[in-house]
Amino acid sequence: MSQNEAKIDRENHELKKLCFQCGKNGADMFGYAICDSCKSKLGLFTDATIKKYDSMKFREEISNRLKILEKDFIKKKIKLLHIQERLKQINNVG
Repeated sequence: MSQNEAKIDRENHELKKLCFQCGKNGADMFGYAICDSCKSKLGLFTDATIKKYDSMKFREEISNRLKILEKDFIKKKIKLLHIQERLKQINNVG
């Protein structure tokens, strides 16, 4: 593959956003690519539902849940990366 072909391939890949769940073409939603089919399965709240529950307590609850989710994600990712690293080290020793 020539340099020009490689450059075009990289550009096409960057323009094409694939759904994080199923790999189909998707659109950006909060920094994640998601297709319409998977988006419809998320059970997103309607504006009417959000307005029904809107209060300072509700807003704080949403913010707190996002913080907890982020910390949990980081802990799990560190654990899996540790296992992956150890597997590489263990396999290289033998």
